[in-house]
Amino acid sequence: MLERLRRLRSDGEKSATLLSDIPVGAMLGSVPRSVGFGVRSYVRSLRAERRNYPDMPTVFPTPGLVSAAFLDELVVAFMSTGRLSPAPADAIRIRDEVAEAVGKFRAEAFLDDPTLFHPEPPPLTDPVVRGKLYGTIGYEQLAFDSGYTPWPGIPGATRWQAAGANQRVWAYVLRHPGKPRPWLVNLHGFGMGRPSDLAAFRSARLHRDFGINVMHVVLPMHGPRKASRTQDAPFVSFDYLGNVHGLAQAVWDVRRAIGWARHQGATAVGVHGLSLGAYVAALLAGVEDLDCVVVGVPSVDMAWVMSHHVPDDVEREVRAAGLLGAEAEAVHRVVSPLAVTPRVPVERRFVYAGLADRMATPQQAYRLWKHWEEPSVCWYRGSHIGAMWNRQSRRFVDDALTSSGIGRRNAW
Repeated sequence: MLERLRRLRSDGEKSATLLSDIPVGAMLGSVPRSVGFGVRSYVRSLRAERRNYPDMPTVFPTPGLVSAAFLDELVVAFMSTGRLSPAPADAIRIRDEVAEAVGKFRAEAFLDDPTLFHPEPPPLTDPVVRGKLYGTIGYEQLAFDSGYTPWPGIPGATRWQAAGANQRVWAYVLRHPGKPRPWLVNLHGFGMGRPSDLAAFRSARLHRDFGINVMHVVLPMHGPRKASRTQDAPFVSFDYLGNVHGLAQAVWDVRRAIGWARHQGATAVGVHGLSLGAYVAALLAGVEDLDCVVVGVPSVDMAWVMSHHVPDDVEREVRAAGLLGAEAEAVHRVVSPLAVTPRVPVERRFVYAGLADRMATPQQAYRLWKHWEEPSVCWYRGSHIGAMWNRQSRRFVDDALTSSGIGRRNAW
């Protein structure tokens, strides 16, 4: 979605192109929700001692901040069309699959120790590397077969594996010639996964000024990995087993890409995830030894995401089908960052979040921050969509990489 907005801006398309895709009711509903955010923020700023999250700063709702929240609400309305409104027959299928999967997870002890659900993948043996160009940015395109196979007996596996394009992993790489250097792995947000991410993440600047190698791994069902018929294998939707397979494969693929970087002589590996990529980065930190992990505007509770963003007109049916209760939480536990202990030292864990975020909401970042033993955190004045352009969050990422030894400005 961030990539769609970037294209709308750079290509000069009119904003009506995006708004026309949003149902009128959903678009109109964004207004009271944004106003409600402003009112609640104002009340919290006056009554700080009674806040539910006392460690999170309050934010005074300026017109600009409420406008940023409104943009987030519009994006949520756009994303909710179709993907968050399962047909009645699909809801019944999903309910039955979830019950079967939870039983399987419980029998295999995956619910007791979710790290068992994420076996270590084998090293890459036949990656293809080709030189490419995005604008003025020269980069290498890394491609390899995922090799991910769902655990036997888990519902939805055949449906997930049938998405052929998704079985090929792509990554965009910026690396220096000569002696080994640290690597930074960037994980994109929902709707991204194209070479344009190199510009969105300012990777060329980090590559040049910090003297590090940078790699962008495309997450499942994104960019060139997107299935021609996404309804056959949805990812981040009420088709919960699609979420489970997608997040498990994301961790698998990124670990294989990191293994390749280490084989190239990486002296250290840091991971920076944004939005959906932050979820993957936080989960990855519980199964992989990393030198640094930075997560921005994260969601860390997939069952909450579904419950929070379900359209009002289908919530009753979805709840009646049993898709918003304890079973939804249980089936996502095997891919939950809150269910694993990070293997990265606390001084090299970093979290940043927008206080006006209406998509992930800062409360999600707060939960991760607490679970991670209150590491360095940046609460910036801004929204989810604005994370990539916010100066405070950008400076925070730079400082995180510097303090972790991943890169130092003009060090090379």
